[in-house]
Amino acid sequence: MKTIMNRGWGWEALKGIIALVLAVIIFLNPAEALVTIATYLGALAVIAGIVIIIISLYSKTGIWKVFFGQGIIYALIGLLIITYPKITAGMLIFLVGLFITILGIIQLSAYLRLKEFMPARPMMLITAIISFLVGATLLFNPFEGALLATVIMG
Repeated sequence: MKTIMNRGWGWEALKGIIALVLAVIIFLNPAEALVTIATYLGALAVIAGIVIIIISLYSKTGIWKVFFGQGIIYALIGLLIITYPKITAGMLIFLVGLFITILGIIQLSAYLRLKEFMPARPMMLITAIISFLVGATLLFNPFEGALLATVIMG
């Protein structure tokens, strides 16, 4: 066991050094880092949208249209972020709030349509409500929402 743990210390040290270098870069140039993060999040949204679209097309359930629409929305928001990274970096918290609110509405729509398809339907309602509330908090009070996000992540 000790041998297995000793073998990985080099990779852990490398990850630590990379994290430190990235922290210094972000500290020295926070505006550019924010634009980079916004672009990265846009790319993730596009990829997530494409994956959801593909999964919805292969879905055998009756709600594939809901998932298809969700994928389209994700991809469009991602493309918008990638196209205008500086503008979206300034509005990042607001856009995240919009994204999460839309997700909550889509989840609620799926919950209402999934009468017999899923045994975990109550959990879908709970996540829809939480998503909507968190998204609305970020939309209507972005600064408090940013503090809330920092507390949750920290």
